[in-house]
This record gives sequence, structure tokens and C-alpha cells, in this order.
Amino acid sequence: MVERRGFLLLAAVAVAAPAFAVQQVSSDEQAFSYEHAGPEEGHAVILLAADVKAFAEVTAPLAAQGYRVIVPYLRSADDAALGQDVLELMNALHIPEAVLAGVESGARVAARAATLKPSRCVGLVTVNSAPHAGFAEAVALMAETGHWRT
Repeated sequence: MVERRGFLLLAAVAVAAPAFAVQQVSSDEQAFSYEHAGPEEGHAVILLAADVKAFAEVTAPLAAQGYRVIVPYLRSADDAALGQDVLELMNALHIPEAVLAGVESGARVAARAATLKPSRCVGLVTVNSAPHAGFAEAVALMAETGHWRT
């Protein structure tokens, strides 16, 4: 039996959270699956992890601040290939520059993408663990202070 208070809290979180739907976009090379939150016209924040569910508590605060949050599903490949995938996804979505933020293996992918094309990365946040309470704030701070050129 579910307690009433717990049920109401869960319902409030579900209503407040952005609705995610897996979306797809194709480049010349391949198709990319990703989740999206926030306005299309917002500055892009790309969150990278082996499991997109790692950002369940991070996407809503960033989207609520007006950022365009993209969470791609990463394929099985080495970090160099995945870094290139991030750049190709940005091209396919017409994103000229973004804050790249990654956790665990996604941190290496974010760093690789930033290394491959530094002009496309206005901020980089990497954590060698699961996202913690301050992760969304760190990404938002990087987005606020990033040198956006678009």
C-alpha cells in the first residue's frame, strides 16, 4: 500500500519533470538517438553517460533555466569515435556550440569531443562518478559563464 504523502510527492515530481521521448536524427554516417528537454532556442547543453538515466535529476533544473538539454544514447565504441559522434550529432541538430558535460565514461567522451573541435565547446564539466547534487549547478554555471559565439 502506498502512503498518500509519498504518492503525492511522486505525482508532483512526475508532473514537474519534462516529458522525454526518444528522438532520432541522422547524419551522413549514422542515425543518433537522443532525449531532449528545454526550448529549441536555448543554449545547448549535451549530457553524456553510458546510461541516459544517470541524468534523471539533472535535466529538469537545466531545462527550467532555459537550456536546450540533449542526452544522446551512446553506442559501443572507443572514446575517439564517440567524441566524433557528439560532433556529428551537433551538426545534425544544427548546434554550433554547446556545453559538454559527462559522467564516468561520458566524461572521457566529452573531453574527446572538446579536444577534437575546441571551438564547438564553450564549457566542459567532467565527473568521474555518478552525477551528484551539485552537478546541475556546475553545468548551469558553466553555461552562464561560457563564451557563446552564436
